[in-house]
Amino acid sequence: MAKISILCLSFNHQRFIAEHIKSVLNQSFKDFELIIVDDCSTDDNVAEINKFKDPRIKLIRHEFNKGINAALNTAFENANGEYLMFLAGDDCLEPNALKVMIKELDNSGDIVLYTGLMRIDINGKKIESFNVNVKDRFEILNTIFMKQNCLFSPGMSMRKDIFAKYLYPLDNSMCLHQDTQMHVKLLLNVEPKFLDKNLILYRFDDNVGNISRSFIGLSRDRMETEILMDTFLNINDINLLKKVFSKEIDKTKLEPKIEYLEFFLGNMAILASEWYRKVWGYHTIMRSYNTKAKAEALKKEYDFEFKDYLKLINLTTEDNEVIKFKNKYKKYKKLSIALGGLSVVILVFLIIGVLLEVKNA
Repeated sequence: MAKISILCLSFNHQRFIAEHIKSVLNQSFKDFELIIVDDCSTDDNVAEINKFKDPRIKLIRHEFNKGINAALNTAFENANGEYLMFLAGDDCLEPNALKVMIKELDNSGDIVLYTGLMRIDINGKKIESFNVNVKDRFEILNTIFMKQNCLFSPGMSMRKDIFAKYLYPLDNSMCLHQDTQMHVKLLLNVEPKFLDKNLILYRFDDNVGNISRSFIGLSRDRMETEILMDTFLNINDINLLKKVFSKEIDKTKLEPKIEYLEFFLGNMAILASEWYRKVWGYHTIMRSYNTKAKAEALKKEYDFEFKDYLKLINLTTEDNEVIKFKNKYKKYKKLSIALGGLSVVILVFLIIGVLLEVKNA
């Protein structure tokens, strides 16, 4: 049994996987296993991995491409370490990373450990460092719910039993928000701990771009947000709700109650900064109100009636996209009116032209 299992997802990392493996093998801390799951790469990734003969390296190949979370599930199922760390096949470790992280994990209880990142380019050149700015557990959860992810996943570490209890099995269909969902599930149950030391070398290719920066990534972000937000419906701690949404509770005077969690979280989401989070909130309130029994319960507990439900739409139409749509509609309306007048003039000239042709004939 190893002290720590490094879970490595590798897909078409032929160019980078050797550097990744060397950074692990050169660690000052030696009691580890490196579990590499090749997610059916189409390049020579596997051939590069097989060049290393160290018994601490376990290579597992997927028979078809299954995705990020499926690969992590496979790695977890084959892990024997007391601790787990996530590290993609194109990222690397600083030489003392495991030693520092193991010390922190040994001296802590139920935590998830995050460390600083050093961004590197495709050639391994160090560019800039990244550290988490928001470190309070409740503020992090609020930020993810209301705005966006604010945590990093490369190098994220925890005890194996914590992964088993709160994460396994990971949702195979999640892609862009797969790590965000992990953060939520963990922080709903355990405390985060942060190291400001940049122990992880995080590779970023400016020529290709990160998936989250692309148009397709933006579309996937919106498609997956609903499932991500659903993760918060697993909250069963009233005190946690009060701490996560303290500012929103002060603003709305809406008291959280676990038995009316959908209604409460829906109202919180309507205050979010992005329209598609507001939509999730509106739909969640719809579900909380969709039967006679639910409607009567909300009237009793919150004095909430159908007229109040109808007013909620006013809180969901302030998004920039809606404003742009309204402005575009007004623009096209003015244009259509102008063209309508112009079309009359054109029609008159056409009629005159036809009459002249008939006369000349």
